[in-house]
Amino acid sequence: MVAIFVVATIIVFLVIDYFIQRAEKRKVVQVAAAPAKARFVIPKGYFFGHGHTWIEVLSDNLARVGLDDFAQKIIGRIDDVAFLPAGDEVAKGDVLFTIRQGDKEISFRAPISGKVVSFNDELTSSPDVLRTKPYSDGWVAIIRPENLENEKQLLSRGEAAAQWLREEIKRFRNFITIQGNSSLGSPAIAGATMMDGGTPVEGVMEHSSKETWKKFENDFLTK
Repeated sequence: MVAIFVVATIIVFLVIDYFIQRAEKRKVVQVAAAPAKARFVIPKGYFFGHGHTWIEVLSDNLARVGLDDFAQKIIGRIDDVAFLPAGDEVAKGDVLFTIRQGDKEISFRAPISGKVVSFNDELTSSPDVLRTKPYSDGWVAIIRPENLENEKQLLSRGEAAAQWLREEIKRFRNFITIQGNSSLGSPAIAGATMMDGGTPVEGVMEHSSKETWKKFENDFLTK
């Protein structure tokens, strides 16, 4: 009888573990145009601004903002992150932070309006955390929103965010190919950015010019 009870207990725990693991796998949506290494992660429950930033709604009427997986992967190496002063008021679309790579830089806009409560000080000494943990330790700012309920209507989440990102991947593929064949960038980058039918290679923007960085900012980050 004891043996039967032990076996039954083990089975119960195995079943529970199975459903826990299954739930964990559903926590993120992964968008891939081709190979696994080129996937861009979209955590469920996060809202996404169309300037490639994300918003996680916290308690106490606060929201955490960061850089999405697509942007950090195509930018590649991050040498420095510059912030606005904490305490500043920002409107949706205002520059919130700037990433630097060598002599190139690119600015990201606030996806929501509100007061900047704090920035992630860890990024000043370890900017690469933006790349290794973009949705956790690599958060950029905490904002106290002014009009979150209305502005959320302009953000995407879940499958809607995944569909939007698929379109962004296609748009970026066309963008970088054009830049690679124009005077704005190096002709070499067009070939370097395509893989298995057109997936952007991680770190592709490391090979492009300052002019291409500025055009990428204008075309993809000012929404």
